[in-house]
Amino acid sequence: MSFKLRHLRLRIETMAGTYGADIPFKPGLNVLWADNTMGKSTCLQAVLYVLGMERMLGPRREIPLTYVMTSHLDDPSTGEKHSVLESSAFLELENSAGEIITIRRAVKSETDSKLINVYLGPALTTPSEHYNQKDFFVSDPGAAQRDAGFHKMFMDFLGWKLPKVKKYDGGETTLYLETLFPLFYVEQKAGWSAIPAAFPTYFQIREVGRRAVEFIMGLDTHELELKKQQLELDISANKAEWIIKRDEAISLARLIGGRLDGISPNPMLSIAELERASLLLPDNQEWRTLDQEIHVVRNLLLDIAEASVPSVADVAPELMKEINNLNEKITAINNDRNRIFRFVQIELSQKKASEVRIKALDEDLKKNQDAQKIRNFGSLLSETLVLHQCPTCEQPLADTLLPQVIGASVMPVEDNIEYIKAQKIIFQQALAQSELSIQESERALAIRTEELNALGFRLRALRADITAPANAASTSAIEQRIRLETRLVNLQDVQLRLGEVKLGLQVISEQHKTLLNEKELLPKDRFSEEDRSKMKALTELIRQQAVAYGFTTFPAFEIDIAEDSFRPEKQGFEIGFELSASDAIRLKWAYQLALLELDRTQKTNHPGVLFFDEPRQQETKKASVEHLFKRAVNAMSSGQQVIFATSEDREQVESFLLGLDCNLVAFEGKIVQRIGGL
Repeated sequence: MSFKLRHLRLRIETMAGTYGADIPFKPGLNVLWADNTMGKSTCLQAVLYVLGMERMLGPRREIPLTYVMTSHLDDPSTGEKHSVLESSAFLELENSAGEIITIRRAVKSETDSKLINVYLGPALTTPSEHYNQKDFFVSDPGAAQRDAGFHKMFMDFLGWKLPKVKKYDGGETTLYLETLFPLFYVEQKAGWSAIPAAFPTYFQIREVGRRAVEFIMGLDTHELELKKQQLELDISANKAEWIIKRDEAISLARLIGGRLDGISPNPMLSIAELERASLLLPDNQEWRTLDQEIHVVRNLLLDIAEASVPSVADVAPELMKEINNLNEKITAINNDRNRIFRFVQIELSQKKASEVRIKALDEDLKKNQDAQKIRNFGSLLSETLVLHQCPTCEQPLADTLLPQVIGASVMPVEDNIEYIKAQKIIFQQALAQSELSIQESERALAIRTEELNALGFRLRALRADITAPANAASTSAIEQRIRLETRLVNLQDVQLRLGEVKLGLQVISEQHKTLLNEKELLPKDRFSEEDRSKMKALTELIRQQAVAYGFTTFPAFEIDIAEDSFRPEKQGFEIGFELSASDAIRLKWAYQLALLELDRTQKTNHPGVLFFDEPRQQETKKASVEHLFKRAVNAMSSGQQVIFATSEDREQVESFLLGLDCNLVAFEGKIVQRIGGL
């Protein structure tokens, strides 16, 4: 999971000929030296540009290269100014598997700068051979996901699989390459302003710095967090499925005028309890189960089936008696319905009153909290207002309304806030109770209405018998039989469907139990043992370098890495303004080089390359820079690569590098020169 630079080439076409630069790179320490404004930063930024990483510097998609590549250049020999007709940057890379590719991206050209050409081979160092070419796009939606996207290809080349991370809006996105590069590419301007790095924030990724460090270090924390988040989502989805199934059972109960009993709103883990859950139907002032109701209705039908259909004359003596009974029942049910309706209206009024009161309490709470905030900021005005007017409704308070007792005082604003919060809780509970009562009453009203409809049908059948001929079959008897048969069919259908629902609930229950078990098995700590080992090693590497570089603000052994942000801290507080400017740079060196060195002993996702553009910032002592070079040269033994671009005094730089196995690429004058014969 690493790559190395092999060669960088810049080419610029003008009316006066071809200009450009060629910079070879080797494993280990590479130092690119040139005086200020001679083009070294252009070369490093060309690396960013070829890799499509310019948005690491900001959301604007402008080409991050100087006028030499985009507009015009001055011939270093003659001083003549030439307009740039066409320009391109080439970069030859090698990954840890030994695969070599050459990347070309136009800077100024008739082709779109979003197009990138990739040659499958060392087209710069071995140009004589023919290499297959593939074209990709960059700086456009899909560049990191689609097969034709360059960043997708580049991630495959590195062997990286970037994780999904949360955005501020709650959605998900990829941890884009632009958010990772600041950890191993420190550009000259904003790159030195933050430790560990100046991360781009316009991707709207939550805790982008933390996510980037987690990935580069190869920590399990993010994967563990993702597992926890996914489990929470699965548990929530499981609960939602349970509620849907439970609502289905409630709807079945309402179809036959009953209620569901024994199934809680949340998934039940006990299958036995779930099997005992039942559907209850009203039986005068009692309740009986669905099975009992089916048994009763079936027996009634058997009794009716065994007897012949009576004539009107046979049932006449009982007709008026039953009609009177039905009228009494209908009257009683109507009275009950009216009582329930009035109760619902009262509860609706109570609900509305609670909502109004809660809204008023919210306003009172805000006013009191504002008064508290203003007072805490040092205002004396709020204290005066307490004495002369109400802090919530702002009505004037006469002195006579205050307790006429010596030593009496107005309730402090803090106590008032707590009192309002307590009142709000009470009214919220009252609101919830009202809503529950309304639901129960509406269900009872629906049951009474269904009973009323059934009695109405029966009453009409009885009245039809009164006016029918004496020898005619009893309409009420036939109606009763049809009604019971229909009732039995409906009850049996609900029984069957309820059984299916309960089976579905059992499946959801088993899934819920499995999810809870998986959640329980996850580590309680954010860090695995391997993560702890990496954090300890990183901290020690940073401390070692801080001592070597001359860090003096406080003892280096007090430097720690915050577990929540991965930023350097001291005694639980993030290291910031207390550092001198030069010590901040030393700590920056130590942190970014430590991430590189960590990959030598631990399994991480570091790409094995580190770029520093002008590492000597804030007039850091020369001895510190010398130790930095000596530390960086160790990259050679592990096949890693460190690239410094500097304009320090050349003799001083050469003295630092004396005896070190490194690659010094030095330019006298401008780096971009005329290319003879090309």
